[in-house]
Amino acid sequence: MKKIGFVSIVIVMLVALCSCNKTEYQNVIPANATFVAKVDAKAIAEKGELANSQVIGMLKSYLALVVNGKDLKQAKAYIDDPAGMGFDLSMPAYFFMVGNEHVGLTLKVADEDAVKDLLSLLHKQQLASKPQKRHDLMCGRLLDEISYSYNDNTFLLLASLGEKGGLRVEQMAQQLMLLEEDDSFVSTDAFKRLESEEGKDVVLYSTLAALPQGLSKEVAAFLPTTVKLSDIDMVSTLQFSQGKVELNMNLKGSPMAQTLVFDEMEKNLSGIEGKYLDKVTDKAVLWAGAGVNGAWLLEQLKKYSKSKELLFMLERGIDIEWMLKEVEGAVAIEIRDFGDASDTKTLDFDAYAQVKDTPFLVDVEEWKRGMKEYGMTMQDFGKNSYVLKAEGNTIVWGVEDHNLYFSTQIAPSFAKGTALKDYEQMIQKSMVFVYVDMKKLQLDKVVKKAGQSWLAQGLGSINALTFSMPSAQQMNLTIEMDDKGENFLKQLF
Repeated sequence: MKKIGFVSIVIVMLVALCSCNKTEYQNVIPANATFVAKVDAKAIAEKGELANSQVIGMLKSYLALVVNGKDLKQAKAYIDDPAGMGFDLSMPAYFFMVGNEHVGLTLKVADEDAVKDLLSLLHKQQLASKPQKRHDLMCGRLLDEISYSYNDNTFLLLASLGEKGGLRVEQMAQQLMLLEEDDSFVSTDAFKRLESEEGKDVVLYSTLAALPQGLSKEVAAFLPTTVKLSDIDMVSTLQFSQGKVELNMNLKGSPMAQTLVFDEMEKNLSGIEGKYLDKVTDKAVLWAGAGVNGAWLLEQLKKYSKSKELLFMLERGIDIEWMLKEVEGAVAIEIRDFGDASDTKTLDFDAYAQVKDTPFLVDVEEWKRGMKEYGMTMQDFGKNSYVLKAEGNTIVWGVEDHNLYFSTQIAPSFAKGTALKDYEQMIQKSMVFVYVDMKKLQLDKVVKKAGQSWLAQGLGSINALTFSMPSAQQMNLTIEMDDKGENFLKQLF
């Protein structure tokens, strides 16, 4: 049997397009699912005008390479009218994960005979096995690695993310098809939260345990040892609107996680209240602000290996830990130029922080003497202001009216910009806010240079990206487009 990875992706895409109220086809999702995505694929296809897109043209041209004979005409007909495959277009598709081991997709069946015809075509093309009846179900394999099971109501695809698959996955798929509602995800509070989000293109549920292994390890480092990744879950919504894409995330934890994680964050994060907005310039590529307790922030930075290394490097010249412990209130950074990774140029930036007091200034003379051992110098640059030179880079830092500042500009001449004018109210209500000017960042050119022209086209249509945290348990990410009257999906497809 053929193993064609790209074809498997195509099939899953086409099947998903046929799904977009509660019925028993959702019962196959087990109660211990760590990730569930409810996808209104019909709405996504319509917003992206997928029927007339270049993606459909590419799929049709590719089909000729993998589908032979008379079946090619029927395969193209499925692309033109996905409803012909036998799935209910009015119902959402549900993708889900069980641990980090299995991934599944469940769809509502509208016409069992049409599903049978689809599988018959795939079988003739050696892309699927012939359905076999087991426990009042029709079962088989797709592309050797994906198990399918279906009846007159539900169609389930299940695959292993590890090496163990085969018969074990087939058996698991059959067991999921026979789940009672009380044993399924449908019976959980998480499902109720998922279903309460109506009118969204995609609704996601996940525990932090479902994060990729590398990322989950980093996140776990920030959690108290008594709190597990599975103790915190998140319901997110993704909406493709005219001129923007909005991702809203709402976290919820066990009672212990609520106390040790979210309540602790609420104590140590505060509103930015617009502080330092008068210093933002029109040259800003990135601006980030937060309201924070410096001593708490320092402890968080020490949990992350890279920031811990940075703190160690800075300690060669100045007592950065002492400075951070005095921070209380708003902090902000503006980056104007990320520099070139091929040279040793530092970021072109300004950074500010409110400080309670300035006891660290009494050690400046000692810092000056100690720096010489590392080939660095620091000189006075006015009252409580200094110029630090190291490895060909120059940074001005100092304190003015309980505001600690760092800058790569010796004599800044920038006037206040208007980049954040439209976000001022949102910033004032946020604990954390980040703005990225995607035009100045020019990621599309980097991606295009790497040969990803399709992705570069989508990135090139983005004007700005913003991230905000109104509270410790709510995060919002917005992608803003150049064309306010066009949907991002249309650009993407």
